[in-house]
Amino acid sequence: MAKIPTDCPKCRAQFSMVAISERKGGFSGGKAVAGALIAGPVGLAAGALGKKKTTYQCRKCGFQIEV
Repeated sequence: MAKIPTDCPKCRAQFSMVAISERKGGFSGGKAVAGALIAGPVGLAAGALGKKKTTYQCRKCGFQIEV
């Protein structure tokens, strides 16, 4: 699991990162393979489930990172 940033990697301001958006989507090859092994061809759809990304922005310099 990815670490939630609290300090800005660009300007090094402490505790300045805040979540500004979330998105779901993408395709996970590992989940697709596991789904195919368990449920056959229908399990390939499992690769598109549950992938979530959150965008964080520094309050001081505006730097953005997606985790």
